Amino acid sequence: MLFLATTLNYLDRQVLGIVAPVLQRELGLDNAALGWLFSVFYYTYTFAQFAAGPVLDRVNLRWVYGLAVVCWSAAGALTATARGFTSLLGFRMLLGVMESANWPAAMRIVARILPPKERALGNGIFTSGTSIGALIAPGLVLWITQAFGWRAAFLGVGALGAAWFLAWIVVSDNPAFAHVWKSERSPGAASTGYGAILRSPRFWRVFCVTILLNPCLYYNLNWLPTYFVQRWRLDLGGSLSVMLTAIYVGLDLGYLASGTAVMAMVKRGVDLATARATVVIAASVLMLGSALVPLTQTPQQALTILVLTNFAIGLWIAMYLTMAQEVTATNISTAAGLLGGSGSLAGAVAMWAVGRATQSTGSFSAPFLGVAVAGVLAAVAGLAVTRYNKTQEIE
Repeated sequence: MLFLATTLNYLDRQVLGIVAPVLQRELGLDNAALGWLFSVFYYTYTFAQFAAGPVLDRVNLRWVYGLAVVCWSAAGALTATARGFTSLLGFRMLLGVMESANWPAAMRIVARILPPKERALGNGIFTSGTSIGALIAPGLVLWITQAFGWRAAFLGVGALGAAWFLAWIVVSDNPAFAHVWKSERSPGAASTGYGAILRSPRFWRVFCVTILLNPCLYYNLNWLPTYFVQRWRLDLGGSLSVMLTAIYVGLDLGYLASGTAVMAMVKRGVDLATARATVVIAASVLMLGSALVPLTQTPQQALTILVLTNFAIGLWIAMYLTMAQEVTATNISTAAGLLGGSGSLAGAVAMWAVGRATQSTGSFSAPFLGVAVAGVLAAVAGLAVTRYNKTQEIE
């Protein structure tokens, strides 16, 4: 159910990026305006996560999480009524607020269910919903748009949230899950608030990872359709859909391979911290390929590199979520909200910057180079986290 909710989370946010070329023609939006629409989602998503984390640690997750999915689906569906830039901006802000509950809640659930050596795989499974959402979105959204128009795409995707909620009510009504939904209000938990988290050395190491990686993920999820249309003159037909599908399959495989690799190494006697460090290094090396995208001579060459780059980002994100879950043994949603909100803020600034840079230069070279550089810097911070975990107990 977490996987399906995360799939819907990314389906709803991806619709705008996929229909962006159509919106640019119909509503007269340039790249700078598009950059604002992408970024404003992350601004509201950011600050809502800061508030959502402490709330989610103190409520019954079963109902609050379920209603959050319904609310963000409704916000996505309402985007179908937009008439111009201003109304689009408002609906994107609303969507950002409503979607903010997903990761702080899901990460707390995974941390309560799985031991440390299995968390990366658990995170990879539910987080693979991001790439499955991105994988489904191109074909589904382009088909609906071509058949019924872009407004129908927002409506159709948004309606899926109601179906998910009905299934959630049934699946979550199980006594075996009672410990998962309960509040973090327990002896000793109250002392782990913002102050204690911000004083944690582990927090600041993971903070560096999130502000470097989230912009890379957001860029690849939001801007690649526009990149292929503007750089390679592809249309919104079958070829673009197939290419985006291949890229997001790479991302999905990375999510799953991260935890699988860690568990395989641990089974062979490698200690947990070393296994995680190995995945971190491999992911960052593969991300260097992003710098080669501007040098490609055909869209197929660009596609090959982007598949590998997104595989690497998937490896990294699953590992980052595991690091975030271990900042504190209590109030996991609070820590996840702080980290996720910080990463989203960095992503919001990056989405705006990409819009400005590509509008003024007519090139996507700088963003692709930025992904490669961010991967290297994230490796430095990530290895510091794994070294810290090797000498400190992982809760």
